[in-house]
Amino acid sequence: MRILILLLLPLVVLPLHARDVYKWITPEGEVVYSENYQPGADTIRVQDKKRNTTLKVDELDKEAEAAASGAYLQFDIVQPSNDETIRSDENSVSVGLSISPPLFNGHAIHLYVDGKKLDSEIKTTQLVLQQLSRGTHTIKAEIVDAEGELVKQSGSTTFHLRQAAVN
Repeated sequence: MRILILLLLPLVVLPLHARDVYKWITPEGEVVYSENYQPGADTIRVQDKKRNTTLKVDELDKEAEAAASGAYLQFDIVQPSNDETIRSDENSVSVGLSISPPLFNGHAIHLYVDGKKLDSEIKTTQLVLQQLSRGTHTIKAEIVDAEGELVKQSGSTTFHLRQAAVN
């Protein structure tokens, strides 16, 4: 008997979650939806959708707070890694930055190579430095606002540029 009740219970409970919504068209041609029945209205059966009660809000909250305050949670040089030796015949080095949350409107990145700022402001997190001399170099990056004021600074990264092949 208990098993029968457990099997029939969903059949009784499920219709309780369903609601009727009525749809009709006014003389002016406007489509109207309502919970109240009107003569000549079509009945539409609406089921309640299951709601996900487990939300991963920790990271979303942190990022939303950072965006609201205009602060960055993370700003790092991820490529090249510190003290990495790069072998390149073209004397070029790929640089990758990690920013969280993404760069805000009006903000830009200044990249410094051996203490000298590159001429152009950067709006992307990937770029290639070209025509570097062989040897040891240090890079760092800064995020600045529209007025040029420092917002966040990365740590410095040192890398070594070497010739790819020795003849």
